[in-house]
Amino acid sequence: MKGTRDPVLAVDIGTSATKAVIFDGRGAILAQARQSYPMHTPRPDWTEQDPDVVLAAVQEAIRLVYQSRPAAMGVAAVAFSAQWYSIMPVAADGRPLAHYLTWSDRRSAAQADALRRDARADEIYRRTGCPIDAIYPLAKIAWLKSQEAGRQAARFLSIKEYVFHRLFGDYLVDWGMASATGLFDIRQKTWSAPALEAAGISARVLSQPVSPQTILTRWNPDVLRATGLPQGLPCVLGGGDGALASIGVGAVGRGVAAVNVGSSAAARCLVREPATDPKGRLWTYLVDEGWWVTGGIVSSGAVVYEWFLRQIGTGAKIGTERGPVVEPGDIHAAMNALAATVPPGADGVRFLPYLSGEQCPVWDPRTTGALVGLALSHTRAHLARAVYEGITASIARIVDAIRDLFGPIEEIRVTGGLTAAPVWLRIAADMLGARVRVPESPEGSALGAAVMAWVALGMAHGLDAAAEVARARETIEPDPATEAFYRRHRREMQRVLDLLKSAQE
Repeated sequence: MKGTRDPVLAVDIGTSATKAVIFDGRGAILAQARQSYPMHTPRPDWTEQDPDVVLAAVQEAIRLVYQSRPAAMGVAAVAFSAQWYSIMPVAADGRPLAHYLTWSDRRSAAQADALRRDARADEIYRRTGCPIDAIYPLAKIAWLKSQEAGRQAARFLSIKEYVFHRLFGDYLVDWGMASATGLFDIRQKTWSAPALEAAGISARVLSQPVSPQTILTRWNPDVLRATGLPQGLPCVLGGGDGALASIGVGAVGRGVAAVNVGSSAAARCLVREPATDPKGRLWTYLVDEGWWVTGGIVSSGAVVYEWFLRQIGTGAKIGTERGPVVEPGDIHAAMNALAATVPPGADGVRFLPYLSGEQCPVWDPRTTGALVGLALSHTRAHLARAVYEGITASIARIVDAIRDLFGPIEEIRVTGGLTAAPVWLRIAADMLGARVRVPESPEGSALGAAVMAWVALGMAHGLDAAAEVARARETIEPDPATEAFYRRHRREMQRVLDLLKSAQE
């Protein structure tokens, strides 16, 4: 990075909470605040949130972190990251007509199935970089249009666009957020006519796409009173959480990828040219001028791990003849300790983690999960190991597809809740076949937004300068023998998955 970098206040609007973080010019955290909010699941496959509750959380998180900053310290800018894939209908006056649909909402599965069979599907994928799937607002808007709220809508907005409209009065969307809708041409930087036609809408009901480095300064006075920010403070539009997380962990440049295991799991690679996968396995989004991100997502991330803990870990001590007994309150540590007592492959137990369908690389919502190979000799330790391995195998399929397109991946920066489990880090290095590094800062998306702000303000020469502020706290090298074992193990798991799917046809 060039010159002096001043502190930046970065805001990350997530699905469970909004986090506000002040970073100094070296990427160190000076202050942070977190405001959580609920997820509503009124029906199976429906996951939605109240936009006004989230808006209030955003403002309160900003107020708290700005109030707690070091004495007399200013900030150079505010910058934003936000969850991808959300969408809501709003009235002409900007009032929400319904809760917004989150990334995990699957109510538009039927619309996605119909769009996959549409003659325009291949062209939509080539132009937008987005496979046809219920995760994308393309399908979600098609579903909303079948509902009263959608038919009444004057606009369709993500939660980030809604927040920005309330903060500044403009309807703007950065290229990164627009790219994750399935409606945006990632080369022309404009809304894609075939995708709009498939969704049954015109560009008039969507926000104006602009550079993620766009700076706004005319804050709504009510927002300034609520947050304590000074009028005129630059606000950098920023981007979507996944791409900014890759930047924030320093996964910029050839041979380096990022893996995040949040509720879902994703693997991503930042590239200099837009490339869509000929096999349709991966998505590609525009990030910034001259930068795109290619990757994939699976719903079988930490949500599956937490499901497993709820089913086997409630109300009982956990231990085996092989390992320690750990109280239920230490369930996460217990699972790590137990899994570490079992060799790679879990003595033949295989876990298919597709409890809510399969996304990358085949985009099949009908796929289900399974535990295979159980015997009376198996214990909770085997199940714990198999769950870790199953989740990692689903991520490895994405990494394989990325390697097919861009060549070797030698290093992977990992983030998310499972990084607290040493046994999972070892499994990840061996199964993904790459050096694994755990970033020092857990706030990758927020730090990526801060880097974007420094670039926009002229304090950094480009996004590749992120490597200077993204330091690693731990490095794990793959073991060649275990890596070779896992290659065989994954082929066996694929055969089991193929058999399970054929039995369900």
